[in-house]
Amino acid sequence: MRPPSKRIVALLVLAGGLAEAAGNSWNKIRYAGGTVPAKVNPYDWNTTLTVAPDRIILMFAHRTTIRLAPSQVTALSYGEEAHRRVADMVALSVFFLNPLLLFGILHQSKSHFVGIEFRADDGKPGAVLLEADKNNFRAILETLKAVTGKPVQGAL
Repeated sequence: MRPPSKRIVALLVLAGGLAEAAGNSWNKIRYAGGTVPAKVNPYDWNTTLTVAPDRIILMFAHRTTIRLAPSQVTALSYGEEAHRRVADMVALSVFFLNPLLLFGILHQSKSHFVGIEFRADDGKPGAVLLEADKNNFRAILETLKAVTGKPVQGAL
């Protein structure tokens, strides 16, 4: 009998992680900056992340929503690595977008930051920096890792 493939193991981890996280949707998340032009209060935890095997949905303050296929995600990062990678992505995009997108990226703290880099439908690179709650950041990272197949850069 041959051993299970990495994809099957990842899906089992995803199913187990989702059961532990009481579903595949988290709302104790704060949008800390990125290339998405979302108008949010930087002090409110008003972002919702929903992850399913075929889609990743981010809803910012119930106004702006982005939908990604897992194949559109190019990298995942955590902590200071997430800060650095998303800030670099925004710095490259700032010439084309609004400089206000940097609002939370330059602030450093001991928070749990999750970076998601992606290719938008039009092929342009994008990134979001999310601050996760101390009780949900591991489940978010494991679920994203399982769905996208991408490793998480940065130390946990």
